[in-house]
Amino acid sequence: MANISDIERNISFSYTTFDEYKIGVFIWKIVSPILIILGTVGNSLSIIVLTRRSIRSSTISLYLTVLSFTDLVVLYSGLLRQWLIYQFDYDVRHASAFSCKLNIWIVYSSLDFSAWILVGVTLERMITVWRPHNTQHEVKRKRAVGFIIAFGAIVLALNSHFLYGLVFRADKNETHGHANIQTCVEIDETYYEFFNVTWPWIDLCAFCAFPLTVIVVGNGLILFKLINSQRKLRPRHVQTSTVNHESGQIPLAGQCSKISSTTSMLFALNTVFLLSTLPISIYNIGYTHWANVANEHGNAKLDLWWAIVNMLMYVNNSMNFLLYCLSGTKFRREVFRIFFHWRQNRVDIINVVEDPNNL
Repeated sequence: MANISDIERNISFSYTTFDEYKIGVFIWKIVSPILIILGTVGNSLSIIVLTRRSIRSSTISLYLTVLSFTDLVVLYSGLLRQWLIYQFDYDVRHASAFSCKLNIWIVYSSLDFSAWILVGVTLERMITVWRPHNTQHEVKRKRAVGFIIAFGAIVLALNSHFLYGLVFRADKNETHGHANIQTCVEIDETYYEFFNVTWPWIDLCAFCAFPLTVIVVGNGLILFKLINSQRKLRPRHVQTSTVNHESGQIPLAGQCSKISSTTSMLFALNTVFLLSTLPISIYNIGYTHWANVANEHGNAKLDLWWAIVNMLMYVNNSMNFLLYCLSGTKFRREVFRIFFHWRQNRVDIINVVEDPNNL
């Protein structure tokens, strides 16, 4: 979620001598690789766990698997690029006209897609809670696949203006007498105005406002239904507990436990999404006004805030594995199974190697 002019501006002017700018650069250099490593390990483990036989049949696991893949794309197309700029003064968008257009298209599309995957998870959970017995598994699965494909196509189309509006332009450097290549420059003044004034509002709606509205309303309906269900269940609990115990079946308790676990995970994901994405959306809207009235010290402060809001945003793409473990009972159980299975296999291998009777 970076304005082109921000990136070019960050590399050249004298305001780089201020402490705020230096702190921002420090954040880009130090925090970025930490989030990339954590995100790579966490999202990879999430994919492994979510595709295990015992859990992959769930429709929610399909959404979360796609979300993990998308978060990896976000980290490697967006955050890795920024780290390379600040650490090695290398921008992948300077490599060619193709990378100039493609990189920003992928970054914006993957960020938007990640947000709308959470919308899909919320809607799926809301339907499951309100109509738990009226939807067959195959129908739910097809609905999820259709949603993922549809919104993937929508966000790619919504951000396709980058493929037209950005150009790989070469300007003559009169001082040194040779061509100085500058990439990802707006094609004309009209597109510059659109990208820096109009587009942040559109992006706010696509990336933050619309998804958050659906998520908040969906979570409210889920919570309302769960509270009502618990109230209705409580008076009958004493009467049915003996019968269920004798028959070995506890359908209502089991169902409530499953719903509570999945819903807790969903609430955690949505809360982190809200807290991590709203600041950068506000920054992108206010940046043009703030930059127009800022002096050099003010520009240094803007760069510091740019680093902070970006790190907050990328935390959302790096820490989902931790949220799954903290709030998802079934997910946490699968992680333990994988870990202890690996540990047991390792012990067995050591015993075999150390056994003198083995050839």
